[in-house]
Amino acid sequence: MESHIDGLGQRLSALVCRLRSLGYHFDRPDEVFPGPDPDAPGAIQRIEKVAGQLPLALKLFWLRVGSVDLSGHHPEWQETGYLDQLVILPPTYALFELDEYLTDKEARDHDNDPYTLPIAPDYFHQANVSGGLPYSIAVPAAADDPPLLHTPSTETFLEHISNALQFGGFPGLEDCPGHSWPLAKLRQSDA
Repeated sequence: MESHIDGLGQRLSALVCRLRSLGYHFDRPDEVFPGPDPDAPGAIQRIEKVAGQLPLALKLFWLRVGSVDLSGHHPEWQETGYLDQLVILPPTYALFELDEYLTDKEARDHDNDPYTLPIAPDYFHQANVSGGLPYSIAVPAAADDPPLLHTPSTETFLEHISNALQFGGFPGLEDCPGHSWPLAKLRQSDA
C-alpha cells in the first residue's frame, strides 16, 4: 500500500505542476500541496486514542503525501456544473473537528453518535454553495481503505483520489458536458 500511496503522491505533484504551468489560479496557494505535516504523527496518535483506529490508507497518505487542495479556477476554462475538485484535508483539520465533536457530544450528554473524520468539503461547499455533509470516514475504521461517506458515488478513500486524477483532479467534470478544460493535458503521463 505504501508504494501505491507514494505513486498517488507523485501523480498529484505532477498534476499541481501542470495546473500551475497552464495558468490555473489556486484559491489557497499555501494549501495546494504542502507535503507531510510534521505534526501528523501526533495528530494520528491523538485521534486514535480518543476516537479509535484510523484507516491505514489515510494514515499513510497523511504521513507520506500530506494534504491537497485543488480549489480554484482558470479564467479561460468553462464548466457547467460542480467541479468537485480534489481536496484531502490535513490532520490538523481532523483534530479541530475531533475537538468540536467531543464538545458537542459532551453537551448532548451520553450521545453515542460515532465520530466521522472529515476528508473534504462536499462538492457544493467546494463551489461556495450551501451543501451537505463533508466527505468522511467512519472511525474506528474497519478496513485499511474504507469507503468514503457522503460522496456522489460509492468509492473508497484511495479510489476517490484515483478517480479524481482520471479527470485532472476535478471528477465533477465527468458531469459537465461542454466544459472547456484541457483534460488531455491535465492527464498527461506523470512519468
